[in-house]
Amino acid sequence: MALFVLGAGATRGCSFIDAFRNPCIPPLDSDFFTQLQRVKNPKHQKLIKEVIGDVVALFGTNFRVTLENVFATLEHTIRMLRTTGDTRAFNREELVEKRDRLLQAIAVVLEESLGRHILNKPADHDHCECEQHATLVENALKAGDDILSFNYDCTIDYALKNHGANKWNPRYGYGFGLGPRGSNLTGDRFWSPSQLTSEGNTIHLYKLHGSLHFQITEKSDKLKIILKQRPYTRQFGNLRFTIIPPESNKAYDKGAFRILWSRAAAAIKRATNIVFVGYSLPPTDLHSTALFRTAVSKEQLSSLVIINPDAEVRQRTRSILHRGLKPETRVMSFDRLSEFLAADLRLWRS
Repeated sequence: MALFVLGAGATRGCSFIDAFRNPCIPPLDSDFFTQLQRVKNPKHQKLIKEVIGDVVALFGTNFRVTLENVFATLEHTIRMLRTTGDTRAFNREELVEKRDRLLQAIAVVLEESLGRHILNKPADHDHCECEQHATLVENALKAGDDILSFNYDCTIDYALKNHGANKWNPRYGYGFGLGPRGSNLTGDRFWSPSQLTSEGNTIHLYKLHGSLHFQITEKSDKLKIILKQRPYTRQFGNLRFTIIPPESNKAYDKGAFRILWSRAAAAIKRATNIVFVGYSLPPTDLHSTALFRTAVSKEQLSSLVIINPDAEVRQRTRSILHRGLKPETRVMSFDRLSEFLAADLRLWRS
């Protein structure tokens, strides 16, 4: 059984990304605000100006912060004001508004960097198609495999929709609890491939930080999940979506996400082959690190593949998953997804 783990680097390396054609490229945590300021769409300029103003107000004009830095600062300042009360310098309601604007800015950057407008093609759906993700779904993934994604974008979702015939069924593949008669989930028809597979045979895609096409509401123990058709496009008012922002106190153990993280742990435990694609297991994300440390089965892995050009990331990944390694485990590294996809499957797949 193979498990694929997708991080921001998997989207950053999409085949259609061309900074000369469109300078706004899929963001990493470290350069989010750089990419935000490269957005050209006039409809977003007011929001962008407000968000940059919010960051300057918190960190000064010569700021050098990551997206996680800003979310964590807002999170802890809001929590502190609940205890100490508002001050002249900090108002809790205003800070909540800053946080809401920052959430909307995530969608803005992803729309600009991933949207169909990049290739000047008809807007039959929001997203450009990545050739490498298509090949990943068609050639590397088998029915019953698992994917853990820490990305908010829908790159892999579109690839499964367009190339996952007889491997993918979004009604069961996302791992949500469907409730009585499956009434908890709607919108899955749009994300279905031409030929659906069965519940027991589908690839599973656990989006552990949420997704821009998830709209989840939980009231009075009633769960409602809508899979939206247009993840990024904002027309009237704010976009509605459900994600876990990169805060220090991530709500992974509550509601719908508790189920996803539990099922992700089970997927790690049963995996014999694990492939990391552009995910760095950042030291600041203690939740995901703890997930892999605790869930990987002792000496279970036949292969561990790390697709990342950063030698430090490769070393850290091997260290975190050391419990799953045995003397005969094949550990392989690739700089880019295209290199991995060109390799013989028998090199890593048992």
